[in-house]
Amino acid sequence: MAHHSTVFAQMLKFIPTCLSRQGHEFESLAHQYHSGRRLRKMTRWTQFMAMATAQLSGRHSLRDVVSNLTAQARTLYHLGIHSVSRSALSRVNASQPYQLYEALFAKLLARCQAHAPRQGC
Repeated sequence: MAHHSTVFAQMLKFIPTCLSRQGHEFESLAHQYHSGRRLRKMTRWTQFMAMATAQLSGRHSLRDVVSNLTAQARTLYHLGIHSVSRSALSRVNASQPYQLYEALFAKLLARCQAHAPRQGC
C-alpha cells in the first residue's frame, strides 16, 4: 500500500525540530523564550502541536482542541506528543511568552524566502 503524507505532515517538514537536519532549532528557541519554572505536564512542542492542530482544523475552544486530540490519541506519538489536558494547555498558553512563535515565524519566513522565486513588483 502506498504511503501518502497529509497536508499537516507536509507543513511540519518546514518546522525546524530536534529531529530534522537543522538541529535543535525549536528546542533552543523554546529554552531561550521560556519563563518561570520547568513545565511539568507538557512541553512547548506539545503546546505548539496542539495549537497548530487547532488553527489548521478550525477549532474554536480549548475544549474543542482537547477533544479533537483525544479522538486521535492513537496517532499522537507520530507527532512526538502525548495526550493534552485542557487545564495544562490553558496554563501553558497563559504563562509562557509568545515570542517563541515570533522567532519561529521569522526563521520559517527566512527559509521560505530563500526558496521562493523572486517576483518583480
